[in-house]
Amino acid sequence: MRIIDGVAFAHDELLPRLRVSRKVGAVALHPVCPLAKMNLAPRLEAIGRACSETIFVPQQAGCCGFAGDRGWLFPELTEAATRTQSAEAKAGKFDGCFSSSRTCEVGMTRAVGRIYRSYIYLLEETTRQ
Repeated sequence: MRIIDGVAFAHDELLPRLRVSRKVGAVALHPVCPLAKMNLAPRLEAIGRACSETIFVPQQAGCCGFAGDRGWLFPELTEAATRTQSAEAKAGKFDGCFSSSRTCEVGMTRAVGRIYRSYIYLLEETTRQ
């Protein structure tokens, strides 16, 4: 049995088999902590590039501070952790904001004021026939 991260699977197995029929304009990406630790952020970025005209990853991208369930109970953690990267994201105009963890998507949505969704939605929307 081989266990593969969802981003690695989407990049390595799905993306080569799918045809992007319509790219979106610009997207913001939030690479979550596990992606950084597993060196998979470049694969998330590659999915973003394949599905959009331009991608934006904040220079100060890092932990969103949601920390599992802590962000529900202590929203100030996320506010403090995302202060710099959320300011970068707020300054841009995007057709969508994407990440790879639901709790991080909630944290980034709160921090930036734009809805962050799973990158799988981006992949599905741009390859739908």
